[in-house]
Amino acid sequence: MKIVRAFSLPCAAAALLLVFGAFGAENGRPAIRRSILPNGLTVIAQSDGSSAVTALEILIRGGSAAEPAGRAGISHLMTRLAVDIPDMDVARDFMVRALQSGMTSRDDDAVIHFEFLTEFADPILKAAVKIFTDPLITDVRVDRLVESMRHQRRIESDDALALAGLAQREAFFGGTGHAGSVLGTEESVGAIKIREIRDFYKQRYLAGNIVIVVISDLDPEPLAALIEKHFGNIPPGKPDEAGSTPAVKDPPYPPRTIAKEQVQSVVSCAVPLPPISRRNYARISLIENILGRGPGSRLWSLRTEKKLAYSVSCSADFFRRAGLLSAVLETDGGKTGLARDELAAALDGFRENGISAEEFEAGRAVCGSEFLRANETKGSRAGTLGFFETSGLGAEFFDAFPAELASLTLEEVNAEIKRLLDPAKASWVVVGPGK
Repeated sequence: MKIVRAFSLPCAAAALLLVFGAFGAENGRPAIRRSILPNGLTVIAQSDGSSAVTALEILIRGGSAAEPAGRAGISHLMTRLAVDIPDMDVARDFMVRALQSGMTSRDDDAVIHFEFLTEFADPILKAAVKIFTDPLITDVRVDRLVESMRHQRRIESDDALALAGLAQREAFFGGTGHAGSVLGTEESVGAIKIREIRDFYKQRYLAGNIVIVVISDLDPEPLAALIEKHFGNIPPGKPDEAGSTPAVKDPPYPPRTIAKEQVQSVVSCAVPLPPISRRNYARISLIENILGRGPGSRLWSLRTEKKLAYSVSCSADFFRRAGLLSAVLETDGGKTGLARDELAAALDGFRENGISAEEFEAGRAVCGSEFLRANETKGSRAGTLGFFETSGLGAEFFDAFPAELASLTLEEVNAEIKRLLDPAKASWVVVGPGK
């Protein structure tokens, strides 16, 4: 018998159920429910009996976009402190009961992720929320985490793909919170004071600035009671819309080469994206899929026919106020120039000729099926719901995405391809051997 099923439903949680707005139980999918706790905290919940596992994410709005000038990395550092268990006995007990746990800081939010057997939900959430609401912020702990971040930056600096991505962000968004690593720099992290960390926590770790996403085999009433019990005492506060609209630098973007001692090269071409919206998300996801998401995509021939790439891909990075679309290939160092020219030619051809009706229909089918597969597990679905909510699309877009994708037209997608892939707005980065 699951411990959490024995919870009595508090009056506040019962009242919440009366105003719980369910959106989207179509096609047999469990309904996704939204509620607001009395302290202002937003809860996105879904009852899913496919397994006796609960996936839960705590999202703090802001992320790197909310970091004070010169203090890049403070969001990541604070999130680590908010999930780092100081008591070793509690840590061991937590690791035994939790299936997965982790954290990350992103452009527009910071995320703490848990997956655990539902029968252990009460003790796991009790321990996690205790740390989250009263993190131990001391010189010793901060110094230890700063050293960990330093090590992570070394790993990042050794990754050619990561270096290319950071260079592209700098090209478009230099000087804003969307440029640079979420781990900050040696200088920015080294300048962070204990007082500044505590201030950042007090300003952002408030109920009105937090979203809880939970997917569990519990029924709606005990699930609501579980969340109310553990998260209802987080101090209230209003959502913080920190961060202004990032000013994308005007073109041209000078091509950049980053010398690195290796035998392969990474060639990257990126263009800026408009602020996120439901329509933009659907259009650009389809374009990303058709252009470079696996076998059969437009860029795939650079690998299979022209033998110019070990790997080739296209990826879209979305955040609230902008984003970037990147086409990337990895090639032998001696083929760098030719690979770059062929990638440019493929992108130009894609822009000039657009896609056919057959490509359009096949791309929509593949994009829709990949969306379903990518969100099959509770953990991945919780991540998508959280991203949709904090990015401004709303968690309900999860169920609305198939209809949005189906309503796209060939003409508007081709127009978007032509607008996005303007060569005058492209940034080129090469990471590899040589000058």
